[in-house]
Amino acid sequence: MIAPQLEPTVIKSGDNVIIRMPSLNAKIVSLNPSKMVSLGKFGSFNASELIGKTFGHTYEIEKGGSIVPHITAGFDNADISEANNKEIVDNPKSQKLTFQEIEHLKQMSLSGDVSAREIIASLTENNESFDKKTEFSKSKYILRKQRKFMKSFVPLETSVYNLCSYFFEFNPGKIRGIRADTLSQILSLANVYSNARILAVDDGQGMIIGALLSRMATGGQLLGIHDGDSSNYDVIRYMNLAADARDRLQALSWSKLYHTVEPFTEQLAEDASADDKFGRERRMRGHAKLSDSLDNLRRGEFDALVISTNYNPKSVIERLVPYLGGSRMLVVYDQSKDALLETFTWLRQSPEFLNVQLTESWLREYQVLPNRTHPLMNTSGGGGFILSAIHLAPVDKPSTSSS
Repeated sequence: MIAPQLEPTVIKSGDNVIIRMPSLNAKIVSLNPSKMVSLGKFGSFNASELIGKTFGHTYEIEKGGSIVPHITAGFDNADISEANNKEIVDNPKSQKLTFQEIEHLKQMSLSGDVSAREIIASLTENNESFDKKTEFSKSKYILRKQRKFMKSFVPLETSVYNLCSYFFEFNPGKIRGIRADTLSQILSLANVYSNARILAVDDGQGMIIGALLSRMATGGQLLGIHDGDSSNYDVIRYMNLAADARDRLQALSWSKLYHTVEPFTEQLAEDASADDKFGRERRMRGHAKLSDSLDNLRRGEFDALVISTNYNPKSVIERLVPYLGGSRMLVVYDQSKDALLETFTWLRQSPEFLNVQLTESWLREYQVLPNRTHPLMNTSGGGGFILSAIHLAPVDKPSTSSS
């Protein structure tokens, strides 16, 4: 039986897209068909040119702002012989082009008069040691020059994995240093599924909240507890979530956790202005949202409690665990093991929790090529720590009265 093939995801107008440049830098852009997207020295292109294209392909920017598909150089055709580069001496004089000539080519490339391919071809033709290299070394040399001169980019979908990887690389503090593999473990441990009811505390600007929403694809409810009057789930705005998926998220401030909701009784004068009427409608909608969130919280029996907080995790668990159902998962993330040790000891001693575990995420990427498989030299120092436990349902004490 042949497995069904997934249709490629097509870029639409208004989508948020991660643009990965040849230098491996990246930026998030919102595609407005009437605007240009600037990539600095790598050029600019019309956003309308990208609409209708598929994610993951490499596109080259041409003069005038148009884009065309581009095939990147790889190592598929590199030799796997015993040849080596031991006879090659690293000498700057092997390049016949002078510094001034190379700079002139760069300036012509910026104006669009010379393509990146022509520059790379000139550099290789005028490099005396290029022909002495192995095919693998030639491919690496061309790839380095492409990253420097090629006016190309790769549009990536703002999926949970891509967004988490993007922020972990360029702004880890925003998401409290959570790495993609750690996030996947949190989703797995919390047993998040469609139509589940999840209670979450996410002080990482919505990275975990967004991942939970993405996992609850066809239904369910997600209640986020936050500081301040309004939630700061900034990461979610980059995700191309459907309106019904966003509607599954409710937010409740810590200050309203024990709030008593009174009926909405505000009345306006007969001569109230349009602004006054608009303000009343806004306050009435806010009152209804608060009432719904509190009703959802006090109904309890949530299927999971997921926490990533700047507060003491123990104090957060003590407040929210009464709303967690029996035989359901508690999952706590933190960048530091020390922040979780007190909570770990407390959970181990508590009769309310079972299978308490404190684990560290560790990841290392490998280059996988024939006869050249090895771990990459650079890797992240850590992906954080996860504390997990099963919450036991409270058991009613047997009656002591005589029959």
